Amino acid sequence: MKQFFKQWRHYLTYSFFFSFFINLLSLTFALYMLTIYDQVLASYSMSTLTVITIAAVLALAIGAALEFTRSRLLVRCGVDIENTLNRDVLENILKIQAVPGLIPEASMRDVSTLRTFFSGQSVATLFDVPWTPIFLGAIFYLHFWLGVFATGAGVILFVLAIINEKLTAKSLGAANQLNNHGMNFIGHATDNAEVVCGMGMLSGIASHWQISNTNVVKLQTQASRHAGLVQSISSGLRQSLQVGIYAVGAYLTLQGKTTAGVMIAASIIMGQALRPIQSSISTWKGVIEARGAYQRLDQLIQKLPKDEKMELPVPTGLLAAEQAGFALQNRALLQGINFTLPPGESMGLIGPSGAGKSTLCRLLLGIWPATAGKIRLDGADIFAWEQEVLGQHIGYLPQDVRLFSGTVSENIARFGEHDEDKVLAAAEMAGVDELVLGLPQGYDTPIGPETMALSGGQRQRVCLARALYNDPKLVILDEPNSNLDEVGEAALLKSFELLKEQGTTLVMVTHKPSLLAGVDKILLLRNGQMVTFGPRDEVFKLLAEAQQKAAQPPVSSPPRPGMQTVPVPVVNS
Repeated sequence: MKQFFKQWRHYLTYSFFFSFFINLLSLTFALYMLTIYDQVLASYSMSTLTVITIAAVLALAIGAALEFTRSRLLVRCGVDIENTLNRDVLENILKIQAVPGLIPEASMRDVSTLRTFFSGQSVATLFDVPWTPIFLGAIFYLHFWLGVFATGAGVILFVLAIINEKLTAKSLGAANQLNNHGMNFIGHATDNAEVVCGMGMLSGIASHWQISNTNVVKLQTQASRHAGLVQSISSGLRQSLQVGIYAVGAYLTLQGKTTAGVMIAASIIMGQALRPIQSSISTWKGVIEARGAYQRLDQLIQKLPKDEKMELPVPTGLLAAEQAGFALQNRALLQGINFTLPPGESMGLIGPSGAGKSTLCRLLLGIWPATAGKIRLDGADIFAWEQEVLGQHIGYLPQDVRLFSGTVSENIARFGEHDEDKVLAAAEMAGVDELVLGLPQGYDTPIGPETMALSGGQRQRVCLARALYNDPKLVILDEPNSNLDEVGEAALLKSFELLKEQGTTLVMVTHKPSLLAGVDKILLLRNGQMVTFGPRDEVFKLLAEAQQKAAQPPVSSPPRPGMQTVPVPVVNS
């Protein structure tokens, strides 16, 4: 975060510079009253009254103009903070969420919290705090005992501010953390609204969130109650201290040790000295929230890998796994994956549920790092590629197909630079062109939760077009036919032929023999381990022989259903 603050410090530097003159000019009223009581009323000089009145009005006008300028600078600082952080924070959150085991504590709300803090009164109050000892020194200049009293008042309010911090920081921090988790929970529930409503989960979800929200409200109420108590005490105490300095000033005046003008001026200056401390107590909640937001955003940025990504040429599609493995929380999900897929060849990835097929797909995409071995694209570690660059040459169709709010064309173009010819080419290759043209506005039809909702098969076919956009060199399809009818499956098979013609490397997860009929290689996974890999026909032959062998009962003892396993040899390609 420090690198970002360097971009905003000129706003803060100028604001602090203006604060110097704003606070200096805030002494105008005190000096005016001092002159009125000690000179004008004593000399009955109308000319002096006229001159100091005009000077005071001009000084106050200049002060108001400077304060307005400072507020505008801080507002601009807040806007710049949001503009600077929004994109980076969003990208970092998405990158972290793509890696298993990492959950971003920060959210986009933290950016708004920082913007509100820096564009509000809290920062101005912090700029005014350094002037408190200067104002107290001015009171000492007027009279020693008036300075002692004002300094004591400042110490008392400062102690109250520390007490306020101790009483509210822990509760507000816990409340903000719980609130973030609650908002994430609601976000997941909203994304799965059909499941929640369709399976009678609404009451359970609402109850779960209500418990979390009740704890948040409880913590916030506790912090607000403590802060309100401290603020009430400090407000009443400040007024009492204002009365007290008048009493001390009046006593010194009666003793002939000072004047009425000094008494009035000291009271006004003490008010200016104590105002930042009083304001900090009332705005401390915002300070704590901003501090928490800064820390979460800083942790968010630090969680990302610091390794420099390599700038590599456009890949050809040579895909290889070298004893690759992946473990999460000390549990191996994949291990010993070893294969080579030349450019333009296709591979079917098969195996029972939980075998690790989708996990391997994510490793092949480069979004998850292999915890053992390497996944290589054109000989380079795929996780070392710059993901934003690599993603332009990769097509991916996940099991859970989702489209984003926008037009059909924008979704196919991956919300990047819109190339109409490439959009049409991808749609035609996916066999979805006729479907899209049948929509109300064709490729310009808005889709999403708040507009037109497509069926599962329609979404899958549009997502296939998105995966084929921009002629990718590597295409990974995870159960691409799960929502397709016969027409959609025929279009899918046609797209496989076109991918082979243009030399695209294809990896496909499926259990359907009709889709596997055209692939070159087969990789069988079981329990996260590679059972066999090789040319399609040879692997199928070995699997058939293994099934026949498993079906024959052993001579020595009767078969034990469900307990027999048959090792399958690895076929070299």
